[in-house]
Amino acid sequence: MENKKNRRRFFRNNSLQAREILGCFLLIGGGGLLFTVLLGHLLTPSWYLSLCGGMLIIAGSFLLSHKITGPMFRFESILDHMQQGHLDKTIHLREKDAGQELAQKINAFNSQLSRSLHAIGQNSRALDILIEQVATLDLPEGEKERLASLCWSMQEHNRKISNNCNYYSPTPQDSAPTAWH
Repeated sequence: MENKKNRRRFFRNNSLQAREILGCFLLIGGGGLLFTVLLGHLLTPSWYLSLCGGMLIIAGSFLLSHKITGPMFRFESILDHMQQGHLDKTIHLREKDAGQELAQKINAFNSQLSRSLHAIGQNSRALDILIEQVATLDLPEGEKERLASLCWSMQEHNRKISNNCNYYSPTPQDSAPTAWH
């Protein structure tokens, strides 16, 4: 529900969009005003034209800034989601949005990280099985104690690795990541 609410917001990054709109307006409006003053023809119709032009500039700047702030919002959302340990989302931008290459690289990194964590998790489980098998070997008592100490140390390190991997919920290897719009 919150996702639909966010899609209706006109301003995603208030400071950036306001700064860009104001900058465009001042640049073009100021240039037009300077041109009019230099010509010495400050007629009433030219003020109407300047006002209409200014409104068009603001609208154009707003639309242009949305091509940047929309993707920024999506990047922030998906990176927040990833930071919480979920690697099952990908970034999809609108066709003409800025940042397509960055979105592709983040998606590729996310996919590679997910595969790597999945492989580390599988190797950790295999290592647990091997440690259990070694611990059950029939050995002389002195060697068994020394081996038990090594097995305990390996289990502790493997537990730490497993805990780090389990923080993330990687994309299951047999399914595609979910789109994040």
